[in-house]
Amino acid sequence: MKKSLYISVLALIVSIATAACMMFCCCNHRSMQAAKPAAAALDVAELRTALENNPEMIINALQRYEQSQREAELQQAARLFKENIEELNNNASSPFVGPKDAKIVLVEFFDFSCGYCKRLAPAMEAIVAKNKDIKVVFKPITFVAPISKYAAQAAMAAHEQGKFMDLYKAMLGAEERLTEESINAMAEKAGVDMKKFKADVASSKVEDSISGVARLSEKLQIRGVPTLILNGTQIQVIDEAGIQAEIDRLK
Repeated sequence: MKKSLYISVLALIVSIATAACMMFCCCNHRSMQAAKPAAAALDVAELRTALENNPEMIINALQRYEQSQREAELQQAARLFKENIEELNNNASSPFVGPKDAKIVLVEFFDFSCGYCKRLAPAMEAIVAKNKDIKVVFKPITFVAPISKYAAQAAMAAHEQGKFMDLYKAMLGAEERLTEESINAMAEKAGVDMKKFKADVASSKVEDSISGVARLSEKLQIRGVPTLILNGTQIQVIDEAGIQAEIDRLK
């Protein structure tokens, strides 16, 4: 919050300085021999009056600054995604559906405790069902709630038995708050071998997989979930029609 306030104030100062420079340039009839203190006082007074009469100058400057910041962040994200495309699309520990070497790859960073991820889940299931020729990669991260870590471990353990999507649908489709007990019940209902499941949940292999996703998300500066990356580019839609349109554009 402090950093954001500092940036906003800095942008305001820059906008004021810019406005002042423009005014100084326009006032070419002013005598260059006038006393500097008097001129400075007059300039400040004129500037204050101009800003008071035209507050949109400040608002427009801040909006332009924020837009430039967003564009810079998107450019930085695009660079990071391209640099880490192999780990994004083809990490051996990441669950996926579709052809292994598909030309179109959709990656989802999500959290099993995320409300928006729950809303997105039916769309993701529909995308998987309607696009058999694309690869959809799932990367669970674990920062929304304490239970997120166990949910991710359970999903990766289910993946060891080819049951990732079963648990993905069950957990993201659950109306009640997830608990270890409810997650275990979902896994059992999905038909996993519970003895192997519990061993895998606590295994170093599953822990390494989840830690790897966390490191990748930090490297890519993933700020929130769900985050969707299509062929190395983040897409700004989280509804089925929007996602499908982006996929169709690449086909």
